[in-house]
Amino acid sequence: MQILDCTLRDGGYYNGWDFDPLLVVDYLEAVAKAGVGYVELGLRQFESDRFLGAHAYTTHQYLNRLELPEGPVYGVMIDAKTILSCKETPEKCVNRLFKDCANEKIDLVRIAAHFKEVPDCLPIISILKHKGYLVGLNVMQASLQKSDNLTDVAKLVDGWGIVDVLYFADSLGSMRKIDVERIYGAVKKGWSGDIGFHAHNNMGQGVENVNFAINLGCNWVDGTITGMGRGA
Repeated sequence: MQILDCTLRDGGYYNGWDFDPLLVVDYLEAVAKAGVGYVELGLRQFESDRFLGAHAYTTHQYLNRLELPEGPVYGVMIDAKTILSCKETPEKCVNRLFKDCANEKIDLVRIAAHFKEVPDCLPIISILKHKGYLVGLNVMQASLQKSDNLTDVAKLVDGWGIVDVLYFADSLGSMRKIDVERIYGAVKKGWSGDIGFHAHNNMGQGVENVNFAINLGCNWVDGTITGMGRGA
């Protein structure tokens, strides 16, 4: 059972990822002491014209200035479209964003992909695995997909043999327990590895859905401090 805290990434949608440096220090110490296994430090993406805080980019240079307490495995998230919309090859784009894992302070990279983007993620994942990272693939808006389609894409990803954890996300905050059960069952039919669940609380069922997902067999779940995140 793995708990991943993504406050600095998902919570950044509320404050432009512009967290006070002293708060970041306190947060990192707190999650380490709490025994949280995985901590997602932010997004990693190319520079933007508008102002965004450090955790919108979570660069190698920025992380080298942070004191990361021992204990958690640290990671970042990238949006699949960051690479897929890049005019350069996936290899060049990934190399611009990531050094080899041995030269970074992160060990985990999660890729957030819309359903139709999943088949195109194989080159990105292959390059990140070659660099030495654990790689998670988060399928967004899973509730919009039919069960057969979810099973098919799970089989596809399983066949790649390189993804460490496959997540389904309640991106729209609309899932009930019956939806969690349907989607988990569909993914499980096609996928033989670890399954993760990222819940939202728009309908006040976030914690209930997480507990239900754990009982079904999900062994990775996300959380944030106070529930701060893009969805409720």
